[in-house]
Amino acid sequence: MLEFHPLQLEDLPRLRPFFDYSRSRICDTTPGTVFIWRDIYKAEWAIYNGSLYFKVDYPGLGPTFTLPLGGGRPEHFREIAGYCCRRNMPIAFYPVPKDELDSLQEFFPASTAVGERNNFDYLYRAEDLKYFRGKKLSGQRNHVNKFLKTYGNWAFRPITPEDLPAVKDFLDRYASRWDKAAATFHEDIAKTHEVLDNYRTYDLLGGILLAEGQIVGFSLGEIIGDTLFTHIEKADRDYEGCYQMLVAQFAQQFAGEGVSFINREDDTGDLGLRTSKLSYHPVALLEKYTVTVDEPCDYCQL
Repeated sequence: MLEFHPLQLEDLPRLRPFFDYSRSRICDTTPGTVFIWRDIYKAEWAIYNGSLYFKVDYPGLGPTFTLPLGGGRPEHFREIAGYCCRRNMPIAFYPVPKDELDSLQEFFPASTAVGERNNFDYLYRAEDLKYFRGKKLSGQRNHVNKFLKTYGNWAFRPITPEDLPAVKDFLDRYASRWDKAAATFHEDIAKTHEVLDNYRTYDLLGGILLAEGQIVGFSLGEIIGDTLFTHIEKADRDYEGCYQMLVAQFAQQFAGEGVSFINREDDTGDLGLRTSKLSYHPVALLEKYTVTVDEPCDYCQL
C-alpha cells in the first residue's frame, strides 16, 4: 500500500538510484528537476515493491502522479488506482511522455489525454550545441565569434567549492537586475541558491564563464542516460554573445562520450524564451500529456 511522505532535500541520496530507471528524455524524471521544484509543487514520495512513486500538486491540476521509476507499469497503475479509490479521488498523471501514452491509455481506456505545448521540452543534438556548425546555426556561431573577438581574456571551467561564493554573488546581481513578478522567477532564484548552498548533495554538473576575470554566466545540469539536462542557466546580457558562448562551452565540457542529446527544458509559454530555444534548432519537442481517469475503482483489480 502506498504511503507518501513530503519530499525533503535529505531524501536525495536515498532516492537518486531510482532515477536510473527513467524511460524518457523529459526533464521531469531527473533528480535536479524533481528536487529543485519540490516545494512549489508540494512533492511527496513513496517506495513500494521496489518502485519510486511521486505525487505532486500542479497549479490547476490538483494532486497528480508522475510515472513511477522502477518495476512494471501494470503494477504501478493498479497501485495508484487503489490509492485514489480508497480516497474517492480521480487519477491524474502528469507529465506523461508521448512514448508512454499508449500503454497508459491501454490500461485506462476511459482516460482523457491533453497535451500542453508550453510544457514540451526542447531536445538538441549535442554536437549541434557544441560547435553551432552549418547554415542553420550561423546566427549562434556569429554571436560566439563576437564574444571571442570582444573578450580576448575569457575562460570556462567547472565550478569548484571555492567558486561558490562568487557564483552566488553573481546570481544576486542577476536577480536584482532582471527581477520579474512571476512567483516561479523568485522560486527559481531561491532554489538556485539552495543548489549552490548544497552543491555536494545535489551533485550537479556546473560550469562558469568568465570574461576579463569576472563571472558573466554559469550553468548547472546533469546527465541521465544519453542526455545532458541543462537545469539552470544564467548569463549577463551586457556581454554580447554570452548566452551562446555559455551554451557551447557547457556542451563541450560535459557532453562527452555516450551523451548524444541535450535537453534544455520547456519555455513555459514565454514568447521570448520560445524564440530563443527555437533558434538553436531542436531535433525534437518532447511532448508531455496530462491523463485523467474519472473512475479509479474500476481498475484496482485489473
